Amino acid sequence: MPRFFVDETPQGQYFIGGEDGRHIAKSLRMRPGEELTLCDGQGADYFCTVVSCDGEGALVQVEGSAPSKGEPPTKVTVCQCLAKGDKMETVTQKSVELGAWEIWPVESSRCVVRLDGKSAGKKTARLQKIAREAAMQSGRGAIPQVLEPAPLKQALETAAKEGEIFFFYERGEESLKAALASAGERLFVFVGPEGGFSPEEAALAQSLGGKLLTLGPRILRTETAPLAALSCIFYERGDMEVERGNRQ
Repeated sequence: MPRFFVDETPQGQYFIGGEDGRHIAKSLRMRPGEELTLCDGQGADYFCTVVSCDGEGALVQVEGSAPSKGEPPTKVTVCQCLAKGDKMETVTQKSVELGAWEIWPVESSRCVVRLDGKSAGKKTARLQKIAREAAMQSGRGAIPQVLEPAPLKQALETAAKEGEIFFFYERGEESLKAALASAGERLFVFVGPEGGFSPEEAALAQSLGGKLLTLGPRILRTETAPLAALSCIFYERGDMEVERGNRQ
């Protein structure tokens, strides 16, 4: 079923305009009687029936609502070190699909990619657009935010204050499963660039209370590691189970 985010609580007959409205009318060619879902971005889904469409949008009737089942209780920020090519786009899209709360591009000592103020703003806007599209496609109840790129030290210090640091390091020895056994509901997952983290960066993470973790004996690419970590986290937390809610 098509799914769209709105900035307010839809009630009664509700008009969807703008880019989404044109997409419904012109690309999807939806007809009266067909169904779609609106999400308020605050965790609630609204089930709607198309009343009419024109070239500028669609008028829908809100039939009922239910809490979104797309938001996991554990909030995970993916702190991904800047990577070459379109790897950041892949990490953003797939992390949102899997259930990440935020995406935070991070600059570490071994990053090949460096972003200045202008390029950082454009890149962040591009990644935010990808995050929104992925949230729509995957049935999320909120659109994860893509934060402005920050130095690794800043990201680690913020993570230490707001949650727990899961620092994936090639010399890490503790398993993710063991770390999750005593972890809370606010996690920051750190993944290095193509060259990995330096020993000094790992020491900094550890000094701030971070856990130096491993994802097993195989060496994963920088764009693979966060997706493997998220899958394991949400599986261990039971978020891969499906619960069907009732409409109100």
